[in-house]
Amino acid sequence: MSQKTVVIKGTKDGISIILRRHSDFNTIKNSIFEKLQKGGEFFRGGQARLLVKEGYISQEEMEQLEMMLKEFGLNLKKDPPLYTVPYPNPPQPETLVLKKTLRSGQRISYSGNVVIVGDANPGSEIIAKGDILVFGALQGMAHAGADGDVNSIVAAYRLQPTQLRIADVISRPPEGKNIIPQVPEIARLKDGVIIIEPLCLP
Repeated sequence: MSQKTVVIKGTKDGISIILRRHSDFNTIKNSIFEKLQKGGEFFRGGQARLLVKEGYISQEEMEQLEMMLKEFGLNLKKDPPLYTVPYPNPPQPETLVLKKTLRSGQRISYSGNVVIVGDANPGSEIIAKGDILVFGALQGMAHAGADGDVNSIVAAYRLQPTQLRIADVISRPPEGKNIIPQVPEIARLKDGVIIIEPLCLP
């Protein structure tokens, strides 16, 4: 069920206005106006407190709301509005940790980072919008930055993928060569090309 942009709740002193900033300010302002207009004289003489969820109200927007509330006989409390979620608050990619070996035919697809504590055998697939880290041998297909993030990386103790992708760039191992890495390696994009280099651990 979708959440309303504006919710007005009555209190013993007046009203509480709860905002969810999924819409632009004019839409929110019009929504408050319509709700107060329907209330007629009911709110007159009371006080209003502002609670902001998932958004931010600027000083200029606060002043506009205050003027509108006065038209309906309401006084906006002078204490700062209450914020439940800071804005902007960009989401951080979550990490999926799997303590297992991926067998042939198994496919992992995740919207964040993927960490495999084990091997990824030939025929397995790992697709992540973030980074891919394998604490073992990576011998299947790995696609990091599947949503287009060119800064994503793929790293493994033994990096031997049948196919390696970062964002939209694809790399395959040379045919006829099966070189076993002696050190952990990391694959990343540089100048639009996937490069593989030793992973320097601290």
